Amino acid sequence: ANGLPMVEHIWFYRSSWIEDQQRILTDIENNLGYSVFVKPANLGSSIGISKANEREGLIRAIEIAIRYDRKILVEKAVENPREINCAVMGYDEDVVSSLCEEPVGWEEILSFEDKYIRSNIKGGGKESSRRIIPADIEDNIREKIEEIARKSFICIDGSGNARVDFLLDEDSNIFINEINTLPGSIAFYLWEDIGYPFRELIDKMIDIAIGVHRDRNENMYFYEADLFNKVHLGGGKTGKA
Repeated sequence: ANGLPMVEHIWFYRSSWIEDQQRILTDIENNLGYSVFVKPANLGSSIGISKANEREGLIRAIEIAIRYDRKILVEKAVENPREINCAVMGYDEDVVSSLCEEPVGWEEILSFEDKYIRSNIKGGGKESSRRIIPADIEDNIREKIEEIARKSFICIDGSGNARVDFLLDEDSNIFINEINTLPGSIAFYLWEDIGYPFRELIDKMIDIAIGVHRDRNENMYFYEADLFNKVHLGGGKTGKA
């Protein structure tokens, strides 16, 4: 969509799964094959996400996902990926990107427990998880990731601060994994070395919010129309037939 690089995927509603599981399974196997990741479409923090390598595992993964959302996303797995994250900040087409980071020490899925529970037990919270900043990637890859991060944020009409997560395959192909709203601690650690220490980052986000509010106040939220004097309640036109 909009020329943004995404992995091959299929989505469906929970009601469709209940009505015709065989059709959905065949559609996934014919178009994506294995392995795949099954996700609740509107959730985050890795909740409800499973990897499936065969039909039995796929059914089990879908049954888990539909507990959390009515819309299910199935994505073709990127084998042996590197995760690269880049934060963005702004509004309209005035969007800037942060440094890139690479979380390390995870295998197939960085689970909810990995993100929030184990890191807090060790101390320091989510931002203390192992990561390389800046990410050890070639300049052309970094520039492309930053460009795609900004473009994706503009495409969803985002405002404020978000973190865009990418997958990088073994051939250095880039795929958007997800856009995270208000990431843990607003990903402040990605902004510090490019002129936005924490206080200045908060000030910038407040300025953006004020600008968004001012811009939205330019919209008209009503329309005067003498509709009911022109149209009968039954839907017919006034006047003689």
